[in-house]
Amino acid sequence: MLGHILSRIEHVVLICGKNFHERLMVNDPISAAEWLAIARCPVSGQRLLVEGDALVTADGRRRYGRFEGIPDLRRSPARFKIDLPWYEPWSDLESQTFVFPKPLEAPDLPFHLDAHQAAIAGPEGRGRWILEIGCATRHAERYFTSRGFRYVGTDYDKRGRGPHLFADAHNLPFVDESFDLVYAMAVLEHLVSPLTAAAEAARILRAGGTFFGSAAFVYGFHDKASFNHMSSGGLLCMLRTVGFDDVQIWPGWPYQESIPAWAFRGLSGAPWRLVTRSLLSLGEWSYTAVSNVARRLAGKPQINILERRAHCCGGLNFAARKSSRRA
Repeated sequence: MLGHILSRIEHVVLICGKNFHERLMVNDPISAAEWLAIARCPVSGQRLLVEGDALVTADGRRRYGRFEGIPDLRRSPARFKIDLPWYEPWSDLESQTFVFPKPLEAPDLPFHLDAHQAAIAGPEGRGRWILEIGCATRHAERYFTSRGFRYVGTDYDKRGRGPHLFADAHNLPFVDESFDLVYAMAVLEHLVSPLTAAAEAARILRAGGTFFGSAAFVYGFHDKASFNHMSSGGLLCMLRTVGFDDVQIWPGWPYQESIPAWAFRGLSGAPWRLVTRSLLSLGEWSYTAVSNVARRLAGKPQINILERRAHCCGGLNFAARKSSRRA
C-alpha cells in the first residue's frame, strides 16, 4: 500500500514538474518550443526563456505568466510610433483595379476563409509559417495544418480553446521576419490603429511574404469594439504606407446583405432582413440596368460592376506582398 502511494506521489511530482512546453495543450499540431523559438518580449524585444511556468527575458526584468492556461504576452505599445515614408496614393487610386483571385475550392474551408482567400495561401504549406491574428477558436488551424502549414494563432481574449498565446496585434511578440504568411480575417476594424497592426505584420513577415485578410466597410458597429471601417482607397493607402507591394483588393460581402444583417439582428429581425435584402437587391439591379441603358444612349462607358461592388460593399478582402528585396 505504501509503495502504491509513493508511486502515485512520484507520478504527480513528474506531472507537476513537466516543463512549460509540455504543459500547454498536448494536442496542438505545433509545440510551444517551436513558436517560442521565434517569440520575443513585447516590451524589450529580447528573446524569451522558460522559467518554471513562465516566460522571462534573458536579463530577468520581464516575466510573463499564463492566463486561463495560455501564455499571456499582451502588452500594448507604450506610445504610437509612426515613422514611415509618405505615400502619395493618387496614381495608384487612378489605376486601381479589382480582381478576384482564382478560387481554391475545398470541402473543409473553415468559417471566414473563402475559396478566394484560400488561394492566397495556396494548396500546400510545405512547412511555411502562418500567423493568424484574431484567431478566436482557432477554427482555421485544422485546415492549414492538414496542408502542411506551421500555424500559430494569437488573439486578445479567449473563445473556445483559445489562441496559442495572447498578444496585442499592435505589438506582436515575435522576432522580425519569422513568418511567411499573416492572416487577419474580420480583425482590422476592431483595432484602434490598423496602420500600426499592418506595420507589425510587415515587420514579422519574411521577404516575399504575404499579409491577407478582410476589413469591414459598409457595416455597422459590432462586437463591442468596431473602430475603423475602410474603403478600398483607405485599405490601399494603409498597406502601401507600411511598405507592402503588389496590393490586391476585391469586394466581399455585398451591401445588400451587410446592411440588413447589421440593422435587423436575431430571429426577430429575420422578416425585416428578408424584405430589406430583397428591396436593396432589386434597387441595385434596376439602378445599374437603367443607368447602363442611359449610358449606352449617351455614348458613355458602361458601369464597371466589380468596381461598383468594391466601392459600396459590406467588406473588402485584400492580399499584400512584402517586397522580396531586402533593405
